[in-house]
Amino acid sequence: MTEHLIDIKVVQVGRVTGQYFSPDSETFRLEKIIYPEEVLPFDVCVLPTALTPFNEPFSVLALGSLSHPLNTEIEARLLGAVQRGEESPVLLAVPTTDERAPKCMESLTPHQREEIIGILSKSKPGNWHWLSVEGVEPLLHSAGMRYRDIKASGRTIELDPAWKPLDIGRPEASFAEAERYTAAEYTFYELPFHFQHYVNEFLAPEERILYAARRPAMTSHHKRSLLKREQLQAGVLILTNQRLIHLAELVPPDSANIRYGFHATVGILDRLANISLQSIESNLILRSEWRAEDGIIPVEWETANHTHAVLQGLVTFLQRFQVDAEDYAIRHITPPKAPKNLPALTDSASDDPETMSPINERFTAALTESLAPGEKAHAWAYLPAWFDRKKGGQVLVITDRRVFLLPGHSFEIPLSKIATLEYTSSILESWLAVNYVHKDAPHRKVIAFPYPAQIFPRLLRSRAALHGGDPRDIDLFCYQEKLYDLSQYPFRQR
Repeated sequence: MTEHLIDIKVVQVGRVTGQYFSPDSETFRLEKIIYPEEVLPFDVCVLPTALTPFNEPFSVLALGSLSHPLNTEIEARLLGAVQRGEESPVLLAVPTTDERAPKCMESLTPHQREEIIGILSKSKPGNWHWLSVEGVEPLLHSAGMRYRDIKASGRTIELDPAWKPLDIGRPEASFAEAERYTAAEYTFYELPFHFQHYVNEFLAPEERILYAARRPAMTSHHKRSLLKREQLQAGVLILTNQRLIHLAELVPPDSANIRYGFHATVGILDRLANISLQSIESNLILRSEWRAEDGIIPVEWETANHTHAVLQGLVTFLQRFQVDAEDYAIRHITPPKAPKNLPALTDSASDDPETMSPINERFTAALTESLAPGEKAHAWAYLPAWFDRKKGGQVLVITDRRVFLLPGHSFEIPLSKIATLEYTSSILESWLAVNYVHKDAPHRKVIAFPYPAQIFPRLLRSRAALHGGDPRDIDLFCYQEKLYDLSQYPFRQR
């Protein structure tokens, strides 16, 4: 009997499963037990190399008696699909390593069929019908060609980020959305449009929002400028599963609705040393402390008193994950992988790509000479010569050990010494600030760059940024391209 094999990835666990990390090359240690909010008789997966007409990956239900950890990649046997009307079908598959799994659609029991249709109908009412493998083959071939055509043309596949719900009217998320959403993630659509733009620019695709609290434009009771209190611009405080982001707008939009830009201060959860909430007159101060190798740097966020309930929940949650509480320290299973090849350096002001060829050759050679044995470069970005003619062209590099500038290493700092980062994206000025501790004193290095420079948010989200070297450390800015083999159809026969 011909088998149709697909490579799928788990995006939602259906039943209780374990999360593990590897303290050494020979051991796996149980980190925690994960209990899903909604128990399902399958794991929800995606088939990344097959796109629907809406350029979304096909959804797959991985059947079986065992659930698999989130993001597990599975070689699976395609059994068929279920479809509602003319919508894209939901594929049914079983792991090829499961010897007791059904071999074909006909092996599913009436109870299994009723259970699948019942769960799908609960989430998406309608007339669901079954498709055989032969019936779904033409759709998957078209979907595979659509994926390869988009990748070959150089166009990016625009998928909604994990933190952005698709259905803002749904009171509760269902498994059919492929991702579960927190109440905080639904608040994204309650932000003003220019703030949605700022948040969309800054958050990484795979990030998840746990808490969010909006701050109106207000007068500070804490900061004073000369003889008067400072005016605080509107902002939003966002806690994700990776970092605490303090994002404030620089200048309110004018009558032409011009977005002037934002400033963000970022603390990585694995560096959190202390967090507290205190009242000051009619306002609140959220004070957090971020630990680097040689000391601590504090960050303060002043906001209105009406956000007290949300911020108190955030503080209570984060106090369990402070650096000193080793039992609760946030860890990831594997260290980030360096890309095989760094992307070519680009200049946003250049109309001719050929002008960048000698620059790329020059800095590639300089980077190769600069790397220590075993050191891996994860990301880089070009600071063009026309922006600062005194310094000439420079390249900001992030490796698994340090951040530095080429040529000449005019700035170089080990990742272990960095406590927080700041980033300003503005039509007035744009810059990245590295806050670090040296000889028990806080220091700040500001690296200015031209606007717009979309490479810099991407650089900030590099999986290598601020990584401390411990293979269990958190992916500190958690950005990763999804790269797939373009030569493969979405399924293959065996």
